[in-house]
Amino acid sequence: MASDMPQQKGEIAMLTRGNRHPAADTTRSSRSIGSRLVLYWLCMALATLSAALFLLSVTGVLSRTARQFGETTTLQQKNTAALFSAQMDALTARGIELSEAVSGELEGFLARRNLPFDALNDDPTLIAQLEKNLIPTLKTAMEGSTCSGVYFCLDATANTSLPDAENHRMGVYLRYSSLRSIPPSGNTAYFRGTVDAARESGLQLHNRWNPELDTSLIPGYKQVMAWTGERLSGGCLWTERVPLLDTWENVTLLCVPVRDGAGHVRGICGMELSDLYFSLSHSVVSSSYGSFIMLLAPINGDTLLLDKAMLGSTEGTNLSASGTMKIKEGRDYDTFAWNDTTYLGKYQIVPGRLADGYPLAAVTLVPESGYRHHAQAARIGWVLGSLAFLAAMLALTAVLARRFTMPITQGFEAARSCEQDWKPTGIREIDELTAYFHSQLRESRPDDALPMQVENLISELIDRSRGLTSTERIILRYYAEGYGVKDIPDLLFISAGTVKGHNSHIYSKLGVDSYDALKAYLDILKRCGRLEEMLQGGGK
Repeated sequence: MASDMPQQKGEIAMLTRGNRHPAADTTRSSRSIGSRLVLYWLCMALATLSAALFLLSVTGVLSRTARQFGETTTLQQKNTAALFSAQMDALTARGIELSEAVSGELEGFLARRNLPFDALNDDPTLIAQLEKNLIPTLKTAMEGSTCSGVYFCLDATANTSLPDAENHRMGVYLRYSSLRSIPPSGNTAYFRGTVDAARESGLQLHNRWNPELDTSLIPGYKQVMAWTGERLSGGCLWTERVPLLDTWENVTLLCVPVRDGAGHVRGICGMELSDLYFSLSHSVVSSSYGSFIMLLAPINGDTLLLDKAMLGSTEGTNLSASGTMKIKEGRDYDTFAWNDTTYLGKYQIVPGRLADGYPLAAVTLVPESGYRHHAQAARIGWVLGSLAFLAAMLALTAVLARRFTMPITQGFEAARSCEQDWKPTGIREIDELTAYFHSQLRESRPDDALPMQVENLISELIDRSRGLTSTERIILRYYAEGYGVKDIPDLLFISAGTVKGHNSHIYSKLGVDSYDALKAYLDILKRCGRLEEMLQGGGK
């Protein structure tokens, strides 16, 4: 039935086109009530959507900060793990080269003198000569490596009669002094070894110098000495972070077996990574979430052992190499709790054998406060954006509602008036009906029969009214008497939602688009004297 409405309205328009009054012709460019309603409700839908966006923004549901932070942290963590792995692999390779060089020099030194290895014990002169021969090898290894020091230690001592002689062993330990930058630019200090070897090599003694190394302070020393494998890489161990005797520094040592010509392990050698060198090598990485910190730590289950870890630069944080750090894994990132401070980031197990058996983890962290600040800023951006969109949609809806209702009101006034100079409203249905009424007034024949097209339109509307229920007829009568939609709940003692449902049924059964269109048709029926016929369901 509703599909017949445009044809019927077109017939009314044809009746008015022949009228000499200019108002009738203006309906050609006017819009229908339906098209205006579509635009209005589209704006209302957008306003509702923007309100939903605003609420979701306030609650943080729409924020992508966590996922973006997780992606950024994952990328940074991959870089951290790759950097640590490359550095450890390079140092291990240099340590193996150093071991082979020390083994070759040791074998040649003893062979030239036709001496067994044990001949080094209790012979300070022989020890000093061997150490002097190996210092250039150590310096070369040190200059070509990313480390803060190098050393070798052989299973022999200058005085076997001293107390605790089994822990004191000959060797040379070189370190950078006054380390301030990477690559190091300071002098090389002679930390361990005989005085004669240092003097003949032109090296300055460290202010905490000792002639021999204390192997009891090197974790994993006995493990390396007991190693019986074939490939040197299988015997390499990294120590945990340990204090350097008689200094304020802490270091991590790479321990590589040193073998003689028969394949027996006669000592160890390797590289040193000091706290300071590691911190200078791995500075913080700036990001919008704060400064990323990098650290290399032994891990025991869900706990990082920070007191045994090597930390990169901790600039801007209070993190230190002490205590433990608990890990709580999450979807986008992991949470790390240390003392009363929370950090966010990622961790990854990297290759490397520790003397104490713990796996090594490369860790990338950022203070939680920096992330929260960034998340809050992102949320404020979402809230302000959605709020601005909501305000714009509400303003547009208000403007459209005003532009939609005013023409309808003007149309009703023009239809009721007898003035012949009425102006078109821009709403096709209202203008067509107003033009018809005024044409009737001009022809001064109000009692004449209606044109066939209009008569058919009204008859079809009355026929459709037969499908109305008794309640719907009562509501329709109230509308005809001038009551509005808001008055119906109090008149019939029903809810506004029930009224809305009845209205929807009335519109559907009568084939009208809106309440305003319904009022227009009721006004026509009233003017034609057939309103009561429709309210009674088609009866006379």
